Amino acid sequence: MEKIGSLNRVFNVLSELSPQHILILPHVRIDADALGASYGLAEALEQLGIQTRIILDEYPSNNIKFISHNYSLDIFSGKLLAQLKKPDLIIFLDHNETARLNQRAEILDRFPEVDLLIIDHHLIAEKTEQEFINNKAYPQRKIVTWLESDRSSVSEMVAELYSEYNQNKTDLSPKFALNHKIASSLLAGIYGDTGGLRYSNTSRRTFEICAFLMEHKLEVSYISEQLFGEKSLDQLKLVGEVFAKSNLNQAENMIWFTVTADFLEKYDVTQDDLEGLCSQMREVENIDLAVLIREVTTGEIRVNLRSNDAIDVSNLAMKFGGGGHARAAGITLLGDYDLNKFETELIEEAELMLNGKSN
Repeated sequence: MEKIGSLNRVFNVLSELSPQHILILPHVRIDADALGASYGLAEALEQLGIQTRIILDEYPSNNIKFISHNYSLDIFSGKLLAQLKKPDLIIFLDHNETARLNQRAEILDRFPEVDLLIIDHHLIAEKTEQEFINNKAYPQRKIVTWLESDRSSVSEMVAELYSEYNQNKTDLSPKFALNHKIASSLLAGIYGDTGGLRYSNTSRRTFEICAFLMEHKLEVSYISEQLFGEKSLDQLKLVGEVFAKSNLNQAENMIWFTVTADFLEKYDVTQDDLEGLCSQMREVENIDLAVLIREVTTGEIRVNLRSNDAIDVSNLAMKFGGGGHARAAGITLLGDYDLNKFETELIEEAELMLNGKSN
């Protein structure tokens, strides 16, 4: 597995591989960052004369649909897989695990010899890295990674590709240019992963990239309103009950709540309407850790974890097969799990980590 030390190597890799057809595979349940980066990267690649397709597991949620500007997004199906033309390169975007592809992992099985480029800002799990290093299933596949865990988002990374190209022209193409649509999508991606530049993953470099994007006279108020703005009365009623019935630990520095399928039906809302709720829980006074456990279906549980400097929630997530960042992470469990038992185990482990007693 080859690791790219800087974004300059991305141009070199593309030049070396000379791909004419690329598939972009962002993570399952695409968010603002993954969608903004996918759109921005696809537009850049097409300016270089490379045919590009973005393949998702499901359509984006309503509040982020604006980010892709009606760009053609393919939704995976058996029919699509059967008709899929062999690509020259596959790109993982905003993740580094085949498990984050869900059913789209079948694409890798169909094209085992196609090279893989991973662009991500999450830490790669040791077991995942070893899997790629060994690469026993696809020994003929070249794997290149561009991983920068100190970045706010992959949208920031893709935006810097445009910035770098504009500052230091390469001979790849004279058409590699940023426009209003691309800039707005990348800014929306950055806003999505930084909570509107409020989270601790926001750095000086993030602001510099945002300033570069803002040269295209972007409507920040529109982006913010789409991502974080208007909510239905049912959504607000749900939020009210969550806060009224949330649990606190004895030290009152951890808050958690479990959303069951029945709870969602009561308010006629969907899983999409829960986006951002865990971050709101984290904003409660004196809270170091917020945990939102969601029963998606009978066989699927998702967990959102948000924290401040008191705890690295990526470590907590990894103990249960999840991952993410120090301040924001998640877990997905598939199978026949006892929801109450899992909640107890997760909260007990979280309590140990908060007290510095976890192994």
